[in-house]
Amino acid sequence: MYVELNEAHRGRYAFEMHLKDVAQEQTKRILGDFVEFSDEAVQAFKEAAIEPIKNGTFTLERIEQRINVVRGEIAEVWNSALPDDEKYRQINTKENEIALLQAGQFTFAKAGFSKSV
Repeated sequence: MYVELNEAHRGRYAFEMHLKDVAQEQTKRILGDFVEFSDEAVQAFKEAAIEPIKNGTFTLERIEQRINVVRGEIAEVWNSALPDDEKYRQINTKENEIALLQAGQFTFAKAGFSKSV
């Protein structure tokens, strides 16, 4: 960072302003676009993120219900007349969904959310 000696001697204010400009330029160059969010925007984002939890869309109970539905779908596929390779593909997909749902349950429980709203 190069600062002219004359500018530094003019006063502390000019020197600080120059450093601020240099820092902002470096930030823009490194991080890309620079944005600022108001406190109201941050609060609105947080409220929107927790809204599904408030209205009961995401609860441990709902996740458990979905796991049970997927297990039922696995039983239907297993007993269907599909070729074996198609059965295994569909069952594998549904088992992956169950694994993701169970990971969500664990994360929910770890965060201290209740079973129902």
